[in-house]
Amino acid sequence: MPSSWSASLRFELQFTGENINLWGDKLNAALQHADYAVAGWLEKPLTADATLSTANAGDDEARAAMLKFTGAGPFTVTIPSVSKSYLVWNACAGAVTLTTGAGAAAVVQAGERIAVVCDGAGVWRVQATDFAGQRLTGLGEPAGPQDAATRAYVDATAFASNAGVLPGQAGNAGGFLVTDGTTPAWRAPASADLTDLSSFTETRDAFAVAMALAL
Repeated sequence: MPSSWSASLRFELQFTGENINLWGDKLNAALQHADYAVAGWLEKPLTADATLSTANAGDDEARAAMLKFTGAGPFTVTIPSVSKSYLVWNACAGAVTLTTGAGAAAVVQAGERIAVVCDGAGVWRVQATDFAGQRLTGLGEPAGPQDAATRAYVDATAFASNAGVLPGQAGNAGGFLVTDGTTPAWRAPASADLTDLSSFTETRDAFAVAMALAL
């Protein structure tokens, strides 16, 4: 009976009694392929859509653990329809879409370094949805309606989009934004801004007198 092949990584599965005097060489080849599947690095220049090569018991591209794509883009790269994970670096100028040719596809944006998984049908990005209270830093300015925005961008946009309505911030450090119901302005707070200050002061003073008499 001839050899068969493992489903995901295409290792040679030798039949009992087969490959006499060749077993050691074949085992060494399988170990090299296992090493490549765990820690192997493939840098693949792209000039058009591509399919990662596969070969039973032989060297192939799709067995690599880590993939780096270079070129212009955008491109679509087809991977085998088998269960496998990859670490992907898109060093192209455009997006790279990873697909099996059916099912879900994972889009890796230019410059991203991410993990993707394939279940034998679709391909998905591996991404956290709970950041455990950590801050996201180093964000670029948002370009799309669903992009995240930094606090500086939001602050600047709020005033820029209301230019002529909200007063400018330059020269108003430490000021408070107030309005008379018609016109907003920057200034330091005044006691008149606190409508219940007089009542609070009278109540506080009366309490202090009462406590002094009680003692």
